[in-house]
Amino acid sequence: MNMASTKSPKAAIHFETQRDNKTRWVKQAQREGMKLNAWITKHLNAALGTEPVSEGRTMRQRQNINGRASEWMRIAGMIATRSVNSTDICAELGISRNSFVRHQADMERIYGLVMEYVRPSGSAAGWYEIKDWGVLDEQQVISRYGQP
Repeated sequence: MNMASTKSPKAAIHFETQRDNKTRWVKQAQREGMKLNAWITKHLNAALGTEPVSEGRTMRQRQNINGRASEWMRIAGMIATRSVNSTDICAELGISRNSFVRHQADMERIYGLVMEYVRPSGSAAGWYEIKDWGVLDEQQVISRYGQP
């Protein structure tokens, strides 16, 4: 058996933290009857919302999209499938107009996704359209996050 090609299922992560953080974590782990490394792993997995993708030999972890990235995809899905303005988007996501503007800038900076507000001549109201999907797959975003 070639030992060089066999990978261990475990890996080490080293990071620095403030001493008082470590002290709190050790005490909490002890209260829960766990070693520190197991306690940290448990809480990191819970925070990431990891779930198994496959039971096969190549099992990988898939991270649920939460937080801002989830809102970004929902925004793109709304704009791609409906005529929505910032008021509609903010109401549906429960965010402020300032948050929407920040999301819009982040989406362009991170994904290259370019949105443009379209206002027909003679109309007070308009809607957003996506002019460039950047690195995102338009069909995948629509199928996962678009709403009729």
